[in-house]
Parts: sequence; C-alpha cells; structure tokens
Amino acid sequence: MTRRITALSEEVANQIAAGEVVERPASIVKELVENAIDAEASDIRVEIVKGGCEAVTVIDNGLGIEHEDVALVFERHATSKISKLDDLYRIGSFGFRGEAMASIASIARVELLTRRRNDLAGTMALAEAGVICDISPAGCPPGTQIRVTEIFSNVPARRKFLKTEATEQASCLDAVARLALAHPEIRFCLLANGREVFVAPQASDIAGRIAMVLGEDFHLHCRPLSAQKEDLELSGFISTPAYTKSNSKSIYLFVNSRFVRDASLNHAVMSAYRQVIEPRRYPAGVLFLDVPGSDVDINVHPAKLEVRFKNARDIYELVSRAVAESLAGLRQASGGVAYRLEPRQPASVASGFRWPKTDDRGETGNIAVFSRQNLQRAIHEDLFVRTGGVSEMPASFEPVSYEEKITFAGRQYLGQFADTYLVFASREGVMLIDQHAAHERILLERLKASVHNRGSSQPLLMPEVVSLTTAQVGLFEPALNLLLDVGLEIEIFGRDAVVVKAMPAAMPHAEPCQILSDIADQLAAGSASLSLDERREKILASLACRAAVKANASLSTEEVAALCRDLEATPFNATCPHGRPVSVNISLYEIERMFKRK
Repeated sequence: MTRRITALSEEVANQIAAGEVVERPASIVKELVENAIDAEASDIRVEIVKGGCEAVTVIDNGLGIEHEDVALVFERHATSKISKLDDLYRIGSFGFRGEAMASIASIARVELLTRRRNDLAGTMALAEAGVICDISPAGCPPGTQIRVTEIFSNVPARRKFLKTEATEQASCLDAVARLALAHPEIRFCLLANGREVFVAPQASDIAGRIAMVLGEDFHLHCRPLSAQKEDLELSGFISTPAYTKSNSKSIYLFVNSRFVRDASLNHAVMSAYRQVIEPRRYPAGVLFLDVPGSDVDINVHPAKLEVRFKNARDIYELVSRAVAESLAGLRQASGGVAYRLEPRQPASVASGFRWPKTDDRGETGNIAVFSRQNLQRAIHEDLFVRTGGVSEMPASFEPVSYEEKITFAGRQYLGQFADTYLVFASREGVMLIDQHAAHERILLERLKASVHNRGSSQPLLMPEVVSLTTAQVGLFEPALNLLLDVGLEIEIFGRDAVVVKAMPAAMPHAEPCQILSDIADQLAAGSASLSLDERREKILASLACRAAVKANASLSTEEVAALCRDLEATPFNATCPHGRPVSVNISLYEIERMFKRK
C-alpha cells in the first residue's frame, strides 16, 4: 500500500508548532512576559484565572506596536528581532523566533490592545484559532495588553493533560519569578483570581531581587559567587550545605540573562556539593553565566529553554571550580569535619543481640581519626597487602542478598562505618544497615499508623512562622485539610509565609522550615490523576525522609540499640519508603572469595 505525501493545512501546521511552544498556561505567561521585556517595559502585570487555564492577561508599559505591524504579530516567523541569518549569533533579545503569538493564537482566543507612546490612538486586534477576526483603532494607555482565553479549546486532547489549578498557578508564578530574578530593574506583579499573590518592586541589584523572589530563608542561607575565565563570566548566589532541597528545581541557571535547563551545568554544581551534602538532597542557587553570543546557540529549542555551548568543557570547569571554591571558603571559616571512631559502651537490644567485647577499661579499641577517603584507602591497601598484591578491590561490589525481614538475633554489633552504616557480624557473614533508610521506614510506619487520628498532632509551645516563596504558599492553600490529616496544622500568613501550629506527634523534633519546603516540592510535583491516598502517602514519605537521622551522623551505642529495637518491630522493614534496601548482606563465602580463599 502506498501513501501519498500531502502538505498539511495551515491550521494543523500551526497547532503542531503550538505544541512545541505552548505546553501549559505557564508557557503563555513566559512568552508574553519575554515580549514585554523586549519592548523595554519597566512595569509588567500578569493576571491569571484558575491557574491560567481559563485566562491569562499580560499588561506592560513598553514601546507598543505600530498599527501597520499588528497583523504581522500573529504571523509565524514574523519578528522585529532579527532580519538575517547572522543575527542569530548576536541575539540579545528573548522572543526572536516569531512563533509565540502565532502558536498561542492557534490554540486560544487572543485579544490585543497596544499603543506607542507618541501615538494618539492605539490598536485593537482579535484572533481566534489562528485567524485574525478584527483589527481596529482603540483607546488605550501606552504599552501593550494581551488577554488569552479559551486555552486549548480547539485541542481538547491537550487540555486534559493540565494539572490541578494550584499546580498550574504555581507553574505560572515560577515562570514570572525566573524572569524577575534576571531583571531586577523591572517591577513585576502577578494576580491570581483577582488576588495579588506576587509583587517584586524594582531593585537596585540581583541580591535585593533574590530576597524578594526566593524568600528570606534562602537569602539567609546563601553566599555570593563570582568567577571569570577569559571571556566567560559567572556570578550569582549558592546555598550553604545546611540549606538543601528535595529536588534540583531550586537551581536557577541563566545564560545571558535567559533561564535555561542544562544537565551539564546542573551536574557541575552538584559535583562541587557531592562531599558536603547528604545523598538525594540538592542545593539551591541562582547563577548567571555571560557568554559571547558567537559561543552559544540559543536556537536549539522552540521554547528557548536549552542552549548549546561552543566551549562546553570550559564552562563546566568554570562553574564547578567556582562553586567548589566558594564552599571551601565556608569550610575554612567553620573548621574541617573529621570522622571519629569512638569507643562505645555496651547496651542491650533485641533478643540474641550481642555488643562487642570490651577490655578491662571498658573500651572497644583505640581512638582514631580518619577522613572517609583515608579510611577507604586504608581498607583497600590492607586487602592488597594481605593478598600478596594479586587481588584488587572490586570497582563495584554486588552484595549476595538483601534481608526480607531484618532481625538482629545472633548478630554482634561491630560499630559504625563512615557515620552512615551500622556494621553487624554473625557466623554467616556481615550485615550493613543504612541508618537513614532504617529510620525513614520506622517513621513512615508510625506516621501511617496515626494518620486516621487527628489527635496525632503535637501542638508547638510557640507557633513558628516559616518563610516560603509565593508559589509555595499558593500550593499549601488547597492542601490544608490534607496536611491536617497527617498531623501538620498550618495557617497561611500573608503572601510569603505560613504559621506552623502543630507537628506530627511521631516527629516532634523535626524542623518545620525544612519539612514545609520538602512538602511544597511534593505538592508542586503532584498530579490531578493522583488519588487522595497517593498524595497523602507521598507527603508522609517526605516527612519521614526529612525527619530521619541523616547520613554522616555519629550515633551512640544507646541510639543504635533503640534504632535496632524499633526496626525489628516495624513492618516492611527491609526497604525504605523509596524502595531502597535498608540492609545489605555480605556472606562469609563472598569475603573469603575476595581474599582468594575460595
């Protein structure tokens, strides 16, 4: 069977192009606000209704559009930013592709009002489904106002993929916040359902704008960063190791003032933090990279969210080195951290459990201080000597098995390795327990057991005010009852804060600020398709993760004993809430094989 090649209709072609540019209401907000910035606006106002799903309006006081050019606004590849191919390599504007308005108009109804500052009258235009319905003179203030309604009305298959109103609103707010970070000289305001939820007055510098946009908590836990290499310049702010997030979305990267997503740059930042924050936690930061226009291609993504660098390796090294040096300055100021193998006092635990024998002074051995790297190197060198130089430490070791149900009967506690793993021995081999994963499972099961009892909250002696971003506060409003179900009682306190009145009784010592930040990340990632139980389960897992004992935390013998008792009594104790194993077993056979005895 043969298929003839036919040209797509203009309507279908425009809708396909729109799918690349307009993914959700936040995409519309981004494109329209970028156009307002290009128009030299000093005041930009964004209004959204029902998370932007019903209506998006952007009003600016910029240059406005000539009456003769209004019809071209809705034409694909019509732009005032470039005129020849070489201009692509010297772009200093945002909306240079000439696709945004045509794409938006193809999937929605667009009303445009615009007037140049010296014109006596403005122009009104109306476009629906990619077709211009009317262009006529109109009275309006200088600048441009664009109102978008009936979004995805002619492509209902796209509309069903939109998330909850709160999630879409947060996404719109995030789009405005990114642009506000890069342009402190412009005033930004966002209204949701007629209520002002975000205001960023003009600021004299990036530091002042960061405090407005990302909240006081980040502002108090960040430090400036700057570096230069030939014609590359890097500046911005990064968080201290004490301030971490549950995902990497709080790393804001800008290339020539344009927000981008770049896995390589994210990796460069994370490589510097790898040794100073716990696994599966992420830093926050706002980094601005200035690159010559000829050395970066910003035309590789329809939404202009990705770029390609000519000298990617140099940029990676610049970012990684600058972040590492900034963190090194913090460590020098606070002093180095050593891993101490201290003597432990014996303590009883589960039936059949034995602690190490002590000498007549009550000590388990000599006190020694190692760095983690030195300790691992010492083990490697010791193995090499014992095997006569013929055996090498495996690059990656596959354990023999995981426990289906962890018990400690017949096992002897040997100590803590790297302040993260608890080591136990038996006649069959060695078992390692990940202390964070173990405590996570314990806390999760406790929280789940009390989730149906609203009396499981522990009131705080003094309510605590927690500073958040405006987007995060917006996510909490529709979730107050859900949070109360898990024992967390909060109230909205203005645009950028909440008041914590009670914490779950199972975790009274957890830090409300850290807990709420992680829950906000969970709510932002939520989907309308998730059931109430699924959303509750995710929040409980987030609570357990944040409150659990961390890696790199030294535990006393008494604390280890209590952890073991609780773990034995906990159902599903073989894995953490994220599915990772709590324990790893290395059999005696495998150990002997490593030493060439088998």
